[in-house]
Amino acid sequence: YQTVQAVAVIAERIADTAFRATLPNGKTTVAFVEKKNAPLRDVLKPGDRVNVTICPADFDRARVDGLAE
Repeated sequence: YQTVQAVAVIAERIADTAFRATLPNGKTTVAFVEKKNAPLRDVLKPGDRVNVTICPADFDRARVDGLAE
């Protein structure tokens, strides 16, 4: 299936590997950090811009791919 790439802004940490993030359209999503990107968990803080991948069928969940430029 197709995925959607976007830049989101971290709003808050809600679990060890999960953050609430705001998408460009103003909606919020839960952005997860996968094991392969584990070092990001310790670096991310509210206000950080991150690249995320979203499944178009479920905009409530996203995967953090890294820090945005």
